[in-house]
Amino acid sequence: MGIIVSKKHFAELIGKDPRWISKLIEDGMPIKGGGGRGVPVEIDSEMAINWLIDQQLTKRIGDSDEDGGAGVDEEKLLKRTRRKKIELEIDAARKKVIPFDATEAVMLRIAAVFGTQLDTLASRTANEVATLDDPAEIHKKQFAECRRIRAATAEKLLSEVQALVDEVGEFFEVDGEDSGCSAVEDGE
Repeated sequence: MGIIVSKKHFAELIGKDPRWISKLIEDGMPIKGGGGRGVPVEIDSEMAINWLIDQQLTKRIGDSDEDGGAGVDEEKLLKRTRRKKIELEIDAARKKVIPFDATEAVMLRIAAVFGTQLDTLASRTANEVATLDDPAEIHKKQFAECRRIRAATAEKLLSEVQALVDEVGEFFEVDGEDSGCSAVEDGE
């Protein structure tokens, strides 16, 4: 059992207006007593706080003991899912969506190029750096090699994206749609 407080004091405790507490009481928040004409409402703080927590959990996860409470949340979830599905279908029709399998394959190939380039960084610069005593010169050599790796990765990225655009265009042509505009071209 918690501390018994008035509606006004409970509102101050949780930082809300007393009218908001009145609405919560109408919605089923438990009270200890009172509430008649001229008799102040007595609220058990522990019971009220637990009730507020339960209400928030019910709202968030949709698990309600009340009749129809869970069904309403399931309906909302179903509507939201249908709406997202329709949005995805529209984006696919507008060629704004690229199949995950295709993008995953491109990303893996680019990561392989980048990783291979990084693995050879030390061996490519070891002989040049070994003879240098000046840290600025060593930095310059390392920086130049990193720039070369970045350029090689960017070049591979561009070629993979172009191949993906061509593949997606063929995909839409097979589906009987016009492939006039690609996903990459839309952003330009």
